[in-house]
Amino acid sequence: MNLIMNDLRTQRLLIVGDIHGFPETSVELLGIGRFEHRALQLADLSGRPGLRGDELHDQLFNEDGILRAVRALCEIDGRACVGIGFSAGGTALWQAVKAGLDLQALICVSSTRLRFETSPLHIPTMVVWAEFDPHRPSWNDTVPGCCKTYTGKQHDFYRIDALTPKSSLLTDVAAFVEGRAPCA
Repeated sequence: MNLIMNDLRTQRLLIVGDIHGFPETSVELLGIGRFEHRALQLADLSGRPGLRGDELHDQLFNEDGILRAVRALCEIDGRACVGIGFSAGGTALWQAVKAGLDLQALICVSSTRLRFETSPLHIPTMVVWAEFDPHRPSWNDTVPGCCKTYTGKQHDFYRIDALTPKSSLLTDVAAFVEGRAPCA
């Protein structure tokens, strides 16, 4: 399935950051002109814009923050978007798709809370993990449509790789968005 339209329209990316605020809203992921970015922060989506790090993690997963974030995401018109979520941002996007958010496709990067998911989504989905992330799921062959583990990497590898031109992560994300198979 080719997600990029052949008439040279800009592909829209809906990006949800991690609990530390990565990526900042001004960061241009993929660094390619044909991608239009809309970056959202979990703290804002959860109704607690002042929180970061462990406090935001607690708000999301021990209080009602993730439910608030999912509700906020479901209010967005994502029909023309590919969602990209980093860590807890990917978990929020996954749960929002389950709750009715309409996306073209979803990419979750180091979203280890997905280990609690038991079935795939109804849209093309790619998940990527770090080899040395102790919380990555064991369901790589059954739940996502496409899965890749990055050798020698830790959980937050994406903070460098997502900003490094031609990194394996960016190459794989672009290939997935364009409908090429990065997980062969």
